[in-house]
Amino acid sequence: MTRGPATTVDRRSFLRRAGVAALVVPAAPLLACAGERPGAGADPSGDDHSMGDITRPILLPWSDDAVRMDAPAREMPVAYVSMGRMQLYVDSAFRDQVYWDLRAHISVSTGVWRIPLVGDPPTAAVMPGDVLREFEELSEREWDAAAAPTLGDIRIMRGTVVSRHVDIVCAPLAGGGAWFRAGPWDILQCGGPMEGLCREDFMSVGTGMRYADRDCSRPRGEVDVLTWACTPPIPSVG
Repeated sequence: MTRGPATTVDRRSFLRRAGVAALVVPAAPLLACAGERPGAGADPSGDDHSMGDITRPILLPWSDDAVRMDAPAREMPVAYVSMGRMQLYVDSAFRDQVYWDLRAHISVSTGVWRIPLVGDPPTAAVMPGDVLREFEELSEREWDAAAAPTLGDIRIMRGTVVSRHVDIVCAPLAGGGAWFRAGPWDILQCGGPMEGLCREDFMSVGTGMRYADRDCSRPRGEVDVLTWACTPPIPSVG
């Protein structure tokens, strides 16, 4: 299986790169949650959000009918499943736990990971040759942390599931040219204590409205809002 070039990263360089992104992308005060001022005290959950969190999102271009809601991650995932490349990047220290959390099967003959997708019946086995569910295993150091996600991508983070309240009130697109209203939503994401592992999928969490002006008085159409979120766990079998 051939693959394109990837950017080699480790946890230290990932955090450094994320910190630079937080400085160059305008996470303006307009992006704060309604009724909450930027920098207003500590999160009551006790989480460390020094790298940013989804309640103060950066809105990134995606397509004519979708926008990506992003925030710099506090650390590198321990595993990342790329639907675009059909590859799994995994930290060897967490490989066994990731295997169980993804309910995967590893082919003895080829070494590919067969991973059920969201919505698959818990009793259905992934058959050999299923091009939508077979992934080449690579080291996490080969993951390109700067690449945009693809819908359906999976990342496994250290932490537990926490709820984030998000209300986008006339927030600008990074780089300009549009403003958005969306929410409010309570979105489940990985955070909290660093014990255990937590799965997020890149998905649509709802719809919002695009506007042509900073007062959000001239609507230009509905958009899907995409971000990382936790899905209900797939039931175990047996």
